[in-house]
Amino acid sequence: MKALFLRGRNTLTGQGLCLCVTLLSMASVQAQSTLPLPPPPEIRWPEPEPERWTQEDVTLEQRFDTARKETVAAHQEALNECKGMLVPERAACISQAKAQLELELAQLKAKARFGMEPN
Repeated sequence: MKALFLRGRNTLTGQGLCLCVTLLSMASVQAQSTLPLPPPPEIRWPEPEPERWTQEDVTLEQRFDTARKETVAAHQEALNECKGMLVPERAACISQAKAQLELELAQLKAKARFGMEPN
């Protein structure tokens, strides 16, 4: 009789354990489904480009003016990169950026003098 009692007890414990695990998993699934969803991300569309950005340079003078602005902007970017360097390297970087600016401006002036298209 004692053997039947232990056998029956083990069976009930195993069934009880399975039932408990099943109930916990169902409660977990239900808890997950009742959680509120995060709000959808806000979509920000890019601002339209200013009209001056989309206007084509028609005259030779306008093309040279744009090329000069791009050259000066590239020089400013080079100077900003120089600021991040160590002090001993910074002076050489700035002088190299200045030499590059002067070279490109001289090339633009030479092309303008001969009526050639800027690159």
